[in-house]
Amino acid sequence: MLTATFILITAAVLLGAFVTFRIVEHKRGVRLFEVSRAALDVHALILWNDLVTGGVPLKWRHSAKVIAHQATHGGLQSLVILLRAAERPLARLSYKLRVSAPKAGGREVSQYLKTITPE
Repeated sequence: MLTATFILITAAVLLGAFVTFRIVEHKRGVRLFEVSRAALDVHALILWNDLVTGGVPLKWRHSAKVIAHQATHGGLQSLVILLRAAERPLARLSYKLRVSAPKAGGREVSQYLKTITPE
């Protein structure tokens, strides 16, 4: 659980850093580290070609698949936990607001509304 949360937070921080980096590049109108990034692009294309054509050993591909599966599963579990943690207080608040809603104008509730609502 702790590992999944750590992965989720790390991914969010890295994504934020990437967006910030791209905004700075766009404002300056210059591509930073252009030579290094071009070399990394070439290496990434070679690696992708090896992965697609089977140049990487099966054991490595299987390990990468297992790691990707566990990271995705952990991240989704963390998201569900966060959503449930936010849902509970919001559901309680919604219930309290419905129950304690003031009567319009302080008048007596109509007989029709009394028959269609449980309380």
